[in-house]
Amino acid sequence: MNLTHFFSKISNPRMKQYEAVRAFVVDNKSVSEIAKLFNHSIATVYTLIKKAKSGTLELFPEITSGAKRRHTSDDIQKKIIDYRNADLSIFDIKTKLEKDKINISVMTIERILRESGFSKLPRRTNKERGVTKNGSIIPLKSIPLNLSDKNKFSYPCPTAALYCFIPYIIELGLIDIVKECRLPKSSAIGNIEAALSFLILKLLGAQRLSHMDSYNQMPGLGLFANLNVLPKNTYMNTYSTMTSDKQLLNFQKKLLIQFRLKAPKLFCNKYINLDFHSIAHYGDGESLEKVWCGAKGKTLKGANTLLVQDSDSSIILYTKADVLRKDECGEILNFVDYWKSVAGDITETLVFDCKLTKYEVLGKLQKQNINFITLRKHNKNLTETLLIPQKEWTSIHLPIPKRKYKNFYFHECKIKLKGCDKSIRQIIIKEHGRIEPTFIITNNHTLKCEKIIEVYANRWHIENKISELVSFFNLNALNSPLMVQIHFDMIWTMIADTLYRRLALDLPRFEKCKAGTIFKKFINIPGKISYDGSMITVTMRKHAHTPIWLSVRKITKPFEIPWLNNTKMQIKWVM
Repeated sequence: MNLTHFFSKISNPRMKQYEAVRAFVVDNKSVSEIAKLFNHSIATVYTLIKKAKSGTLELFPEITSGAKRRHTSDDIQKKIIDYRNADLSIFDIKTKLEKDKINISVMTIERILRESGFSKLPRRTNKERGVTKNGSIIPLKSIPLNLSDKNKFSYPCPTAALYCFIPYIIELGLIDIVKECRLPKSSAIGNIEAALSFLILKLLGAQRLSHMDSYNQMPGLGLFANLNVLPKNTYMNTYSTMTSDKQLLNFQKKLLIQFRLKAPKLFCNKYINLDFHSIAHYGDGESLEKVWCGAKGKTLKGANTLLVQDSDSSIILYTKADVLRKDECGEILNFVDYWKSVAGDITETLVFDCKLTKYEVLGKLQKQNINFITLRKHNKNLTETLLIPQKEWTSIHLPIPKRKYKNFYFHECKIKLKGCDKSIRQIIIKEHGRIEPTFIITNNHTLKCEKIIEVYANRWHIENKISELVSFFNLNALNSPLMVQIHFDMIWTMIADTLYRRLALDLPRFEKCKAGTIFKKFINIPGKISYDGSMITVTMRKHAHTPIWLSVRKITKPFEIPWLNNTKMQIKWVM
């Protein structure tokens, strides 16, 4: 550099400002002379002098010496070190930081770890890294908890109000039945933990067991089943293959005997509705027959299932999945044998559609003195209604809420059907909203005609129940063509539905609500599950229906949980 040229012809703005102020202070030159010398305006010179006097004119900025400070903040460096302590690679750490919206290069992360004393990690397989080939995290392995050795913890739970079902599970004695029937267990998970895992998914209304990846990584849900986390979907999908149809029928029978004993209010009606429901299957299922699916309006491969319901409480009393077309007509007799083993005798009247069975089976029901109400199958010979004089028809008013046609006419007579030894009452109904008359037949000779018509009109309760089981409990979502698995799923659907119905009895003004409504208003509430070493506390925020919860004694008082080492649990609502 030519220093003579550099200092004689000043071009740097900072140097010009310095020389201008120096000429005014040291050389005592006038402002006009300085302005002319340095090509400034007089106002600019006055401004420079003013800033110099106030100390705001920075002519010589400070230059720091020594090592430069790293741009990465201490908090980010600590995060990087914590991630490495968790055995995460540099690229995994970068991915974690990007999720936190922290953009740092791989080289920077490597340098920070090297300067912090970390060496390179040895090459590891995907399994050792805890991820799959597509990079998703491998969920934890489910293991039973031991709260006696467990330290204090606190977990968030997306549906903390599910723990309000625990007093009802204890009351109904579900765990005792699981033990008695010896449901399958694995080397890591016992039958009680497995049963509660299935139950919590049913109470959640999960669409399919194979779609439970969003649930099997939540400790707040795993604690419900005495597990660190819920089992993976492979375990849940294959568990039922270890059960047999005979074992499931025995399990179902013992459940109903216990439920009738512990919750008699749900089993006090005099009428039982029966109906078939077809569950379509869209996968490979050569063992499945083709069945008519009314919801789809066509014939599909699927499972023909029988559902039996208490007409008043809408509780499911019996389920059977492996009903072949050739055995459909006699399935009602299987239910009769089952219900006799549960209740001792059948005093209820069975109500079903004409397609459920044949006249020969009705004759067998007559011989066993079992009352039924059903329809007579239409045929071309049923033209006698056209010959009955109008004066022999009786008008009737049916007081069923929301029914459009409440006033119509009926005519009663006795008939003899093929396959039936005794005569049967026939009640013909016309002008009830249908073009063709309806023929109701029954062997119950004590009920009045009005009551018989009303009972059969209320048969739509089972159709509503099937709709509820499909929409909330996802009864139509088959995960396997195996009949045992379908029956297994139906039984747990029945158990979850019973728990919802039992809970509804303790919720004033919500006794008749469906499970979906109860879940939306009372169960789908986030909260926190904490353990202090002696008691589990479920904490939820107050909401519109909290006052109703506070009126339920089972919930407001602490209770012991047998499958959690008899640990006490308390449910609290906070602001």
